[in-house]
Amino acid sequence: MSYENMGLEELREKLSEKQDLLEEVSEERMIILGQGNIHLPGNLVKKYERELNEIKEEIALLEKLIQEKA
Repeated sequence: MSYENMGLEELREKLSEKQDLLEEVSEERMIILGQGNIHLPGNLVKKYERELNEIKEEIALLEKLIQEKA
């Protein structure tokens, strides 16, 4: 997704959405992976890590764009 053409307020809204998503995915990961009584496929851990990293990269990009436009 291209954020460069967004206004400052839109960027702040997207940043808030991404921060909320990061929190939700982190909580979901802890709940799912914290269940020691069920077998989980190994690729599930990698899926969560990849998803969390992508969200963190988007947050960093949004923060940088907000600083540049502010």
